[in-house]
Amino acid sequence: MEKLKQAHIAELKRFAQQRAAMRRLWNIDEPTALLLYHLTAAQKPEHILEVGTSNGYSTFWLSLAAETCNATVETIEVEASRFALARENLAQRTNIIQYQALAEEQIPRLRHRYDLVFIDAGKICYISYIKLLMDKLNHGALIIADNVISHQSTVQDYLDFVRGHPQFESMKLNIDAGLEISRFKKE
Repeated sequence: MEKLKQAHIAELKRFAQQRAAMRRLWNIDEPTALLLYHLTAAQKPEHILEVGTSNGYSTFWLSLAAETCNATVETIEVEASRFALARENLAQRTNIIQYQALAEEQIPRLRHRYDLVFIDAGKICYISYIKLLMDKLNHGALIIADNVISHQSTVQDYLDFVRGHPQFESMKLNIDAGLEISRFKKE
């Protein structure tokens, strides 16, 4: 992992500078990014979806992990300035497809089935995202939702859904703002 970090140190510094300089950039912290990288590499997905790009920091880590299994990352960002910033930040990455759209409108238009989904967008909409994604998940798909501790009351409908639905096995991980990690099972 140290080699990986050293090879991309300039990109990682740029993300840190942007986060410090700009308001409303929601980036996961480095331990969460490393966990996301390792979970993605272990899952060996073919198609990855990220809901909520921000400036592209988590997308960058997903893209690095996707290289280990020749996967593609699709990412959705609604806000124009964050989308543009992410496009600039990720210009050198060749395995990313970016959409500037409202996730609730873009998800139904997606063509692939996903093996891994990272959700870190409008917290109140997590429940909408997962319901829209149900028919776009492969058996064994991993869904990782951020901010389940920091925004627990806002994402409670989502948590109740993935914890109570028979097609999901789910657990909370107490790291940074909290992650809910769910595995999808086809009925």
